[in-house]
Amino acid sequence: DDLAALAAMTARASDDTLWRRFHGAGRRVAERELDRIVHPTDAHRSWVALSPDGTIHGTATLASGRDGTVEAAFLVEDDWFRRGIGRTLFAALAVEARRSGVTEVVARVQADNERAIRFLRGLRAGARATFVGDGEVEVVVPMPRAEHAVSRSAA
Repeated sequence: DDLAALAAMTARASDDTLWRRFHGAGRRVAERELDRIVHPTDAHRSWVALSPDGTIHGTATLASGRDGTVEAAFLVEDDWFRRGIGRTLFAALAVEARRSGVTEVVARVQADNERAIRFLRGLRAGARATFVGDGEVEVVVPMPRAEHAVSRSAA
């Protein structure tokens, strides 16, 4: 049911924001990702951030790779940056990650995306960022203990 609202959010997002989230692959990749968001699987789950009127302003995805790595990805609409949407989405993602036994998540961002790197490193103590080549930084974020994650999401 969220596909139209997600498409509207990406239409409101700047080209730069979409380029940073999808690593330059363009709007067509964003459209494919929206389809994955609205059709969750055990290996690919997403959450959305809604305003009181039901408008979607952000989404976060938790995706398990074949190699066992669990990746987190975030997209927040430009006009809603720095309003707590990313942290709220992380709280929901963290509850599910810990419920599934995940102890850390990985996010890959462009090396010059300082805002995203600061955001990810600020999510949890012990988060670490490492340059991995090809202009990317991998940020590893430890997940809170399950009981801590539940209390945070309820707050």
